[in-house]
Amino acid sequence: MSLVMKKPRPATNFLHSAPALKVLKSRLQEQERLLSLTRSLLPSPLNQHCLHVQGSGDSLLIYTESSAWASRLRYFSNNLRSQLREKGVHFGKINVRVLINGQPSVKPHHCARPLSADNAALMKTVADGIQDPELGAALIRLSRHTGS
Repeated sequence: MSLVMKKPRPATNFLHSAPALKVLKSRLQEQERLLSLTRSLLPSPLNQHCLHVQGSGDSLLIYTESSAWASRLRYFSNNLRSQLREKGVHFGKINVRVLINGQPSVKPHHCARPLSADNAALMKTVADGIQDPELGAALIRLSRHTGS
């Protein structure tokens, strides 16, 4: 029995011939055409803030990057729907959503401000007058965190 070694096929052959990928590619091309048409019908600068569109049944979903642009797109949606209808694209409803970035927001790190010399002296004075030795010791430790 002899083993016949087949020559490996390039991965691009699979990518161009797989039925599921053909369907995905077709949907992507349709969404790109719809995005291009939608942007062409929106006035500037609103068209630049239309990031993505998705048609599903009777509704068109428009994505933008902020709530301010979403409000402006919603205000223009009736006009957009009638312009799309003139181009032969019919949607009964247009929804606008804000596209969330997906990256966690980075909050600035706030450094604690050092204690002034006057406040440090006041804390030492208060610590001397406190009956509880643990609380007094804690206040004295805190009073050492001065900026000078």
